[in-house]
Amino acid sequence: MTEIKTAGTPAELRRRAANTGDEPWLRQFFALLRGLDPALTALCPALLEQQWQLQQCAFASHYPGARTELILLEGDPIGLVTLHEGATAIRILELGLDPSHRGQGLGERLLTEIIREADARDQAVELAVMRHNPALRLYQRLGFQVLPGDEDAVQVQMRRPAHHAD
Repeated sequence: MTEIKTAGTPAELRRRAANTGDEPWLRQFFALLRGLDPALTALCPALLEQQWQLQQCAFASHYPGARTELILLEGDPIGLVTLHEGATAIRILELGLDPSHRGQGLGERLLTEIIREADARDQAVELAVMRHNPALRLYQRLGFQVLPGDEDAVQVQMRRPAHHAD
């Protein structure tokens, strides 16, 4: 479990590995992040299950060993992050916070901790983001750069080079 506590912030933000007991919550959160109507997923749970399984298979085949962690605020799950540690970079495959917890600096605290972990290992941090996603500005502020060739793409690949830890 990783604790992310910043001086002057009262909220305790932690990460912990997701386990099989978390799957019902993870599936519902998966639907929430994709804007799937809860009424539709209740009427057709097979649709949600199919999309969930497709994502899990894609992660397993392209990023073996990727791990999903719950983001906990004062012990309650408010989001998730899925990470893959490669030889030279940590790739953020998915990062999402419940809409009610966005815009409060929690995502920045989480990303700063991931960057700190990567820097300690002399690794870059990589991710993909939709160009219209407001988080793009946060990523740029934290030192991520759009990779060449993606300047006009709808989804862009970004990378923050490793910085040597002091």
